[in-house]
Amino acid sequence: MSSPLTATDIRHSNKVRILQYIKLKTETTKPEIAKELKISIPTVSSLVDSLVKDGYVKECGKGESTFHGGKRPQLLTFNPLGRGIIAVHISSTVITGALIDLNANSLYKTQKSIKGCKGKESLSVIESIVAEFVKVANELEIELLGIGGGVPGLVDQNSGTIQKSIHFNDLTGVNLGEILSSKFQLPVWIDNEDNNFALAEKWLGLGRDANSFVSLITDIGIGAGIIIDDRLVRGVDNSFGEVGHTIISFDGPICSCGNRGCWETYASSSALLKQIEYQLEYTSILKDLVKENDSLTVKQIIKAIELGDRLVEKIAIKELGKYLGLGIVNLVNIFNPEMVILYGEINQLGDRLLKEIQYWLDERALRAPANRVKIRFSTLGENVHILGAAALVNMESFNKPEYLFSNR
Repeated sequence: MSSPLTATDIRHSNKVRILQYIKLKTETTKPEIAKELKISIPTVSSLVDSLVKDGYVKECGKGESTFHGGKRPQLLTFNPLGRGIIAVHISSTVITGALIDLNANSLYKTQKSIKGCKGKESLSVIESIVAEFVKVANELEIELLGIGGGVPGLVDQNSGTIQKSIHFNDLTGVNLGEILSSKFQLPVWIDNEDNNFALAEKWLGLGRDANSFVSLITDIGIGAGIIIDDRLVRGVDNSFGEVGHTIISFDGPICSCGNRGCWETYASSSALLKQIEYQLEYTSILKDLVKENDSLTVKQIIKAIELGDRLVEKIAIKELGKYLGLGIVNLVNIFNPEMVILYGEINQLGDRLLKEIQYWLDERALRAPANRVKIRFSTLGENVHILGAAALVNMESFNKPEYLFSNR
């Protein structure tokens, strides 16, 4: 049984509700807040004054008096610089970080290569990046809410330990959350990058108005962040969303996980590049666009399609669309989401790919979930990794007000 709510719990809960309301409004007043949230005016007045003192809310002039006349109310607005978030994303070759305000604006950004780093050398790079952001935040006189991190692979989100990454083994077993929290005396949250993508979509993207959706990342591999009834699902062993390793062919290609026939060996951007490289000499246009010793790119594939290379179009639109579509059919049948949001290099293939995915969805998915779901490309752009790490801090802080209002 849960413990009864204390007076502090109730105060924090009302304070969060008021802060969220002010954040959604351009401008508001204490009487309006009291009316809309059905909280007494004395309570609203006390909590708003506290939020102003905390730095989350600013006074911004006077509103109009009521038809009864009287004193004009103080206008209030959300202060995005009331706190800063340090967001860090770790890939197998690069660490990217940013200092983010509470409206997800980037105040300072940096990127450092870890290519060739041995053992846990990358950890010192992460620490140096975080130290740089702490210094910048101090110079800007911005108090920090916490540190958010995203990594590929399995993460114990409760402890911040990186359990396993198929594509990035350097930090396996490292309790990154504890290390950073101890060093910088800040709350730290670390999670799988796919989960963070879903949180970014919920905070800022297409998922804002959806209660249940799948954020599907197609890159080196395929992974998903899955939100059901407004809650991110992680699974008992933090492996929920590893959809790239569902089997779609019993004796298919060997996957990096050691199994055969995983979905990501057919439908990821790396699978697309591999398949086209295998047939490059038979293409009519693409083979002349790829210079000797150059790596094939998705942009070159798109250019070849635009110039009329039918073989490339067949592989990159028809075949890739089929394999992506059939995998998404399974997700739609299992999870019944309102939306599947695609992110990755293959989004550059545009509406033709979406139409092919939709064709297979219409052909093979169950009618009820197929009629409801929308397939969309993410609109968050190349900063989605950083926005996801920041969204993790934002979500955890609002779910646990003691972090929002610590030492206040």
